[in-house]
Amino acid sequence: MKTRSIHIRRRLPVLGSVLAGAFSTIGNSVAMVALPWFVLTLTGSPLWTGIAAAAGMLPMIVGSLVGGGLVDRFGPRWIAFTGDFTSALAVAAVPVLYHLDMLGIGTLVALIAVGAMMDGPAAIAAESRHPELARLAGFRLERIKAADELIESAGVLVGPALAGVMIALVGVEDTLWLTAGCSLAAAVLDVLSLPTRRRANGAQPVAIGVPGALEAVRFLLRDPLLRSLITLGTLFGIIFGALQGVVMPAFFKESGQGAMNLGLFLSATGGGAIVGTLAYAAWGHRLPGRSILVFGCAIEALSILVLAFAPPVSVLIVAGALAGLATGPIGPLVATAVLRRVPSRLRGRVLGTADALELSAIPAAIVLAGGAVEVFGAQWLLFGCAAALAGTTLLAVFLPGLKLLGMRRGGNAEASSAGGDGVLEGD
Repeated sequence: MKTRSIHIRRRLPVLGSVLAGAFSTIGNSVAMVALPWFVLTLTGSPLWTGIAAAAGMLPMIVGSLVGGGLVDRFGPRWIAFTGDFTSALAVAAVPVLYHLDMLGIGTLVALIAVGAMMDGPAAIAAESRHPELARLAGFRLERIKAADELIESAGVLVGPALAGVMIALVGVEDTLWLTAGCSLAAAVLDVLSLPTRRRANGAQPVAIGVPGALEAVRFLLRDPLLRSLITLGTLFGIIFGALQGVVMPAFFKESGQGAMNLGLFLSATGGGAIVGTLAYAAWGHRLPGRSILVFGCAIEALSILVLAFAPPVSVLIVAGALAGLATGPIGPLVATAVLRRVPSRLRGRVLGTADALELSAIPAAIVLAGGAVEVFGAQWLLFGCAAALAGTTLLAVFLPGLKLLGMRRGGNAEASSAGGDGVLEGD
C-alpha cells in the first residue's frame, strides 16, 4: 500500500501538468472562434478582424523569445502561473468592459495582445520540465509528449464546436468566460504540479532577451539534429500557415464545396491525428524516427494534392484521415527529440527561440498567399503548396542531421537529456 501511494505521488506532478495543458488548449480553441467573431460583431470590419489576428500572432513570438530566458532564470512554476493567470485576467476583462460599455477596439486589441504574449512563456515553462517529471513518474517521455499532442488534437475537435454552442446559448462576449476559466484552472494546476527553480552551485547567470535568444540560436545551429528540425519546422510553418489561413478556405469557397466540406476534411484530419498519436504512444519508441517523419510528410503532401482536384466528399474524408494518421506522431516525435537533446539549463531559451523562429514567417506567408490567390486562383496555390510539401519531404530525406532522430545525445539513455540537472525541487 505504501509503495502504491509513493507511485501515485510521483505521478501526480506530470499528470497535473498535462491536465493544465488540456485546460489551456480547450480555452485557446474556444478563443480561436470566439475572439474573431466578437471583433467582427463589435466592428463589422474584416480589416479590424485581421488586425486583431495579427495582434495575437506577433506578441506570441515576442513572448516566446523572452519567456524562455525567464523560465531558465526563475524556474517553471511561477512563470507558468503568471502566464496563465495573466491570460485569464486579459480574457475576463473583455466581457467585463463590454458590459460596462467601456470596450473600444483599441482596448480589445491590446487585451488580445497581452493574453497572446503570456501564452508562450506559460507553455514553454510546462514543457521544459516534462523530461524530469516523466522520469519521476516512471513514464516514457514519448508517452507524455503523445498525451500533449492528443490533447491538442482533441481540443481542435471539441473547442470550436463548444464555442459555437456557447455563442448560441449565452452570446459571444460571455463565451469568453469559458476561456478565462480554463486559463485560471491551468494556473492553479501549474502551481500544484511544476517544480521550483533548481540552480547548481557556481552556475552562470541566465541571459534573458536578445542575449539569451542568441545563445539559444548558437546551440540550435551547432546541433545537427536540431538545426535540421528547425529548418523543416520553419518551412512547414510557412506552408501550413498559408494553407490554413488563406488557401484552403479560398479554394473551398471558389470550388463551391462550401465550409461544411472544409470542416469535414479538417475533422477527419484531427480524428486521424488522434489515432496516429495513440499509436505513437504505444509503439513509437520502437520505430525509426526519421522514417516516421518522412512518411508522414509524404502522406500530407499527397493528401493536399488530392484535395486540389476537388474530389467527392468520401475521398476528401479518407484523404484527411490518412494525412492525420500519418502526421499525428510527428509532433510528439519532434518534441521528444528536442527535449532529449537540450540541457536543462538551456531548455527554456531553446524552446522559446525555436517557437519564435518557426512562427516568425507565418504572418508574412499568410499575406503573400492572399495576394497570390488573388492573382493565380486558389486551386493553383493548392497545387503549389502540395509541390512545396513534396519538396520539403525530399529535403528531409537528404538532411544528414535527421539520422539522429530518435537517438539520445551521445547515444545514452534518457537521463542524459537533463544535462546533469534533472533534480526536482519543491517549495
